[in-house]
This record gives sequence, C-alpha cells and structure tokens, in this order.
Amino acid sequence: MQIATDPANTAPQKNPTVIEMRQVCTRFGSHLVHDALDLDVQRGEIFAIVGGSGSGKSTLLREMIMLHRPDSGSIKILGTDVLAVSQEEAHVLRQRWGVMFQHGGLFGTLNVRDNVGLPLREHTDLDDRLIDEVAAWKITLSGLEPEAGMQYPTELSGGMLKRASMARALALDPELLFLDEPTAGLDPGGAAALTLWCATCMSYIS
Repeated sequence: MQIATDPANTAPQKNPTVIEMRQVCTRFGSHLVHDALDLDVQRGEIFAIVGGSGSGKSTLLREMIMLHRPDSGSIKILGTDVLAVSQEEAHVLRQRWGVMFQHGGLFGTLNVRDNVGLPLREHTDLDDRLIDEVAAWKITLSGLEPEAGMQYPTELSGGMLKRASMARALALDPELLFLDEPTAGLDPGGAAALTLWCATCMSYIS
C-alpha cells in the first residue's frame, strides 16, 4: 500500500490537519494489515492511497470513518479522537464527512433521488419538497441526467452508480470526502472522466 499526494492540490503546511493517524496497527488473526502506520492530511489536500487487493486500503478508510477499530494507535479526524468519542459525538461527527463506498452502498429499494435525499431527511429539518430539490441539484452536479433520479440502483451502469453514490456523499456539503476505489470496474475512458470529476468535486469542498 502506498500513499500519494497530488502536488497540484497540496495545501500549505499552515492549513489545519483534518486526518491524523499515529502508530496505527491492525491485525486480522495472525495477518498484520497495518504496522505502526502514520498519516497526516491537511485541509485542501487530495490524497490517494494505492495498493493491491488485500493491502489494507478499505480497512484504513473504515478505521477513519469509525466502522472498524484498529488494534492500537490513535486516529483524529477533524480534530476529534475517533477512538474515544461517545455514540452521540460520533453521530454528529459523521455528519461532517461524506463517503463514496466501493460498491455504491445505495439502498436498492429507493430510487437515486431518495437515496441522495436520505441524509437530508435523517439529519436536517428541511421539508420534503426542498430535500427533493437539493437532491436533484446534487444529482445534476454529479454529471447524471435529471431523469436518473427516478431510476433504481439496479438500473444504473457502473459509472452511473459511482456518480449516484458521489451525489449522496455530497448531500450534506461535507467538510471531508472519502472515496473507496472510485474508478474500480470502470473502462479507461469512464475512469478518466470520473477521476477528473471527483477532483473537481473535492476542490469544490475544500
């Protein structure tokens, strides 16, 4: 597993640190995944973690977003120690970031518009009409046609599913965006287009 920073999007060192990992160790039985891993990401940076299948990329992301606890070490996200927060604090913290999961993570019984609007229904007091309008805007921002909002995840191509997942990740205008293998399974042209679009979205957030 390798960690790379985009030089064109590297924030100055004076920018606050949004991800800080120290001496993180992760094991699954006798298999060592992370060994004394250190990582710092400043606000405005675009970081890429590259590695083969099973090298620990998704596990690292899951540790950052509090879906898996490492065996040892410390993790601070947006200045908060995620290994020491209460359930209520964790609930509030999760609203400050967006996640695009590797396989989309969309609910199959909801259409794209309702999937994108779900975080707004869960975490805001906006009325249904405004939520639908915001969801439609996020869908358009993702590069999908407006009519895609009425489609269900099983009706989407791989590239469309990735974009729909990104639209949902952006629903709450997050401070931090996590992408788990955003171009996996796409053809070279689709991967290049999605990479450019993801970089644009992250620049918009920062």
